[in-house]
Amino acid sequence: MERREQLDEIVSSFRRINHAVQQLLWKDAEQLDITPTQLLVLRKLERCPELSVSELADRLYLGNSSVSGLVDRMVKADLITRQRSEEDRRIFRVALTAKGREIVENSREALRKHLLPLAEIPIEDSQELLRIHGRILEILEQGRETEEL
Repeated sequence: MERREQLDEIVSSFRRINHAVQQLLWKDAEQLDITPTQLLVLRKLERCPELSVSELADRLYLGNSSVSGLVDRMVKADLITRQRSEEDRRIFRVALTAKGREIVENSREALRKHLLPLAEIPIEDSQELLRIHGRILEILEQGRETEEL
């Protein structure tokens, strides 16, 4: 296989895996009666509690106005709360509600069930895959640091 073809195959493989995982998350969101974007918000807030609306927009790669409307709908659905920051009254912080946390946990459990067959991959293969992924990330991060994308 030519070097260029090999690189194309690697990128294609990552894209297909990412797409398959996204499809599983979207299916889970539908079963949890929320939108995929709402599930993404809940997962972000679980990892980074009490983000400002603009911080959340940055992490979702969306505009502030889009996220503001999304936050309004999620507050009404009792998935998240929105409160003024004590430090800076101009900033609103959003956080998970108990209902939001429950949905994230249910989503995580559903995803684990979908991915359980991956546990059948021999441990040596999994370790090698993780080693290779780590190396790929190092290479890509070095490229990102040396070149403006």
